[in-house]
Parts: sequence; structure tokens; C-alpha cells
Amino acid sequence: MTTNRCKCGKRISKYARECKACVDARYAESEAIVAKGECPDCGRPLRRNSALTGWWQCSQFGSERFRADPTKPPCSFQIFTRG
Repeated sequence: MTTNRCKCGKRISKYARECKACVDARYAESEAIVAKGECPDCGRPLRRNSALTGWWQCSQFGSERFRADPTKPPCSFQIFTRG
């Protein structure tokens, strides 16, 4: 029988993809990005998408009619937080 391990080396169950510590670190990183309020890819403001809890997108995401500034290029940055 093989032992499943997280990318950090910790042992995890066969149904898990990551250990709790790695999940917490990933959410802490995403919450820091959202707290800053700026897209790390293009520097434009972030906008909350209310379709799902904790879903944030760059204001330049999507087609021209949905972007904050249609004259600037699109950005595909999206991130999830815990809520």
C-alpha cells in the first residue's frame, strides 16, 4: 500500500489533495491579495463576484462590456477566499 503525501511531505488521507497546513497557507495568501485590493498581474482593482462566496476577479476580467476600462487589455486573474 502506498502512502499519500502532500506537496510539503506530510502524510494525508487517500481522498485529500493537500494537508490542512497547506490549505490554510493558500487561503492566507489569497486573503492577503484581496486585502491589498489590487490585481497582482496587472495592478488594476479587484472586484468581488457575488455568484460564489469568496470569489474575486480583476476588474479587467471578461469581455469589453464588463471591464472597468474597455480600452485597456483584459486580465484573467481570479482568486478564492474563505468568505
